[in-house]
Amino acid sequence: MRYWWRKNMSELTVPKEWAECNISDVISANGVFCDGDWVESKDQDPNGEVRLIQLADIGDGYFKNKSERFLTKEKAKALNCTFLNKGDLLIARLPDPLGRACLFPLRELNRYVTVVDICVVRPNTEKSNSHFLLHLVNSPQIRAEIEKYKSGTTRKRISMKNLAKILLPIAPPPEQTQVVSILEQLFSDLDNAIDNLQKAKGQLKIYRQSVLKYAFEGKLCSFESKVVNTNIEEEFSITMGQSPKSEFYNNHGEGLPFFQGKREFTDLYADADTWTTSYTKSVNKNDVLLSIRAPIGPVNLAPDKCALGRGLAGFKTKDLVESKFIFYLLQTLKHEMDKRGTGTTFKAITKSNLFGIKTNLPISDIDRNKIVAEIESRFSVSDKMEETIENSLNQAEALRQSILKQAFEGKLTEEWRRNNPELISGENSAKALLEKIKAEREVLENTRKRKR
Repeated sequence: MRYWWRKNMSELTVPKEWAECNISDVISANGVFCDGDWVESKDQDPNGEVRLIQLADIGDGYFKNKSERFLTKEKAKALNCTFLNKGDLLIARLPDPLGRACLFPLRELNRYVTVVDICVVRPNTEKSNSHFLLHLVNSPQIRAEIEKYKSGTTRKRISMKNLAKILLPIAPPPEQTQVVSILEQLFSDLDNAIDNLQKAKGQLKIYRQSVLKYAFEGKLCSFESKVVNTNIEEEFSITMGQSPKSEFYNNHGEGLPFFQGKREFTDLYADADTWTTSYTKSVNKNDVLLSIRAPIGPVNLAPDKCALGRGLAGFKTKDLVESKFIFYLLQTLKHEMDKRGTGTTFKAITKSNLFGIKTNLPISDIDRNKIVAEIESRFSVSDKMEETIENSLNQAEALRQSILKQAFEGKLTEEWRRNNPELISGENSAKALLEKIKAEREVLENTRKRKR
């Protein structure tokens, strides 16, 4: 084994049969290693037949297929755009995370181009395994190297010039195939486990919704008092928010915390990042904040006395138990509030529509306190289960990174190398691979020169 970084020598090592190279060293003369294209808004056309692949499409190891920007084929050719091919390696030069890569999966020719902040890698030779390069670029070793080369003040990025400087550990071609085969089997098993964890997480969400529903229907505890059908306006003191002028806003804590909508909501208490020195509508600590505009329904508690913007309604409370009661009740009414919402671009619920919502409630505080106690007892169990699931998901991601790290240290294929020495030496060696690609490139370049 030997070190594979020439700068800032790392403890990480790779087998002696592997070789060091830059990305350009694995690209044939007919291959591609370039930035995407500078396509401005004025160049785009929603009726165009060429789709513009964007950073939002680049997942960490997978293609997200999210963008919906287009331009005409004529404009793409006029801009001298690089059309994408199925199997191209796309590397994001902006976060998040910086340097994430995926293989382009769509097969139609001359139908896709990409933005300038995505690097296109097309080896265009059977001697380079694109899946090997994909996993390599996404490995923690290469991510660490990309971090060293990043630049920028507000938003970090890596230039193509710096990306081209990074040294890559390249295995002999047969071993590349073996590495990919092992990784894809391990990742398939890991992804199945993650999928099961996510399903369990989804089931917990459904369970919590059932707990809320049954608690207010009296199915989790018996009520001692009468249950009445009442308007929420009759039961609670509600304040509709009103936004002060922006000239009174600040972010250094002067005046009252100001909440415009759900942007600052957390699991329970809203977290202020804006304050205002002038306001007309406010609530006190532990009062309930309800989002009434884009979207309707999310709830939080006020962390202190705070000013309310027009995207919120505030429910006054006398103590924390009543705060929790209203907090949970409003979650059961989310569907009804959404039905009463109006608007196309930004859906909102008016004061009259909100105040007119009816619900069944026990009249005594004893029964209302029981509801809160039953909910929190069951939620405490589900919260512990969710914490266990989240820890498992984090461990799964850490395991993925560990597997990638071991793969590109040659540890996953140690036994394979011992059993197949003839497949990693001589003409099959990584050094021979790079020499063949270089020779192919020189032949093609010389042929082009003779044709000029």
